[in-house]
Amino acid sequence: MAFATLLGQIGPVFAVILVGVVLSGSERFGDSAAAVLNDVVYYVALPALIFVSTATSDLSAGIPPIALAVGMGVVLVAYGLGAATALLSRTGGREANAVGLVAGWGNVGYLGIPLTTAVLGPATALAASLVSTLHTALAVTIFLVVATLVDHDRDDGHPTRGTLALTLGRRVLGNPVVVAIVAGVVAAALRVRLPAPVVSAVGLLGDMAAPGGLLALGILLRGALPALRVGRTRLAGIAGCALVKLVVMPALAIGAVHLFAVPAPWAAVLVVMSALPDAATVFVLTAQYRTWYRESTAVVVLTTAGSVVTLPVVLSLAL
Repeated sequence: MAFATLLGQIGPVFAVILVGVVLSGSERFGDSAAAVLNDVVYYVALPALIFVSTATSDLSAGIPPIALAVGMGVVLVAYGLGAATALLSRTGGREANAVGLVAGWGNVGYLGIPLTTAVLGPATALAASLVSTLHTALAVTIFLVVATLVDHDRDDGHPTRGTLALTLGRRVLGNPVVVAIVAGVVAAALRVRLPAPVVSAVGLLGDMAAPGGLLALGILLRGALPALRVGRTRLAGIAGCALVKLVVMPALAIGAVHLFAVPAPWAAVLVVMSALPDAATVFVLTAQYRTWYRESTAVVVLTTAGSVVTLPVVLSLAL
């Protein structure tokens, strides 16, 4: 695919994010508005988009196990590289775990699924949804498990391993994206023909996912800008984490899909998902554990801005 064509398809995505940044200058569109918009997208629009696209998909070709294995491997290596980089710079285990999360988990939901379907076509919605869930479940699970184990001996308020497993199970199985994927796959596997009015209604809700998620991201980015000044003394770690996310991780994905002959369109989806910038969600998790949260927000800003350049380059190499 020509570079100019890719840029033309990706450009509108970043234009909507920019609109969110501009709107955030108004009191009407502050963090509270972004929170409401995020909830609408996360609990209603994104599950609707995933369900209707998955339920109407053709599963006859199956889901290649090698694609899922490569997706997991890329996340694990990027997470490990981020954490190792932090440890080599004599950063503590708690912060190293947070750096790993930020290095290995991109904006696979709000940006990844809309971008993938826009660039690669609606037929990739199932692959994009599954890879998005895989990235999120794996990265978040590793972070929570490691964070809990690291803090376990120092803070009796943290859950035991048994409680942790139960909590993680509820979070994964109760995740609205996971529920939408399971429901959609079941409907597709059973070849359930959804009534046209149902498809239209759910489709209308799903249409809000891309613009709503991108606007919310833009609104949140303005609030993240001060983190670049707060974390200036640790700019090397921030820049290194951004480098892993935008350059090393997509390079790993490109190499892996060729080495293991991942079939289309899964190969392209894996590359796109690995090349994404960080989402503001990484701040939510790191802030809960009060570790590397200011720096993680700075990485969100840097990777989002940098992906305007790196995404077209990665896609032109991969497609």
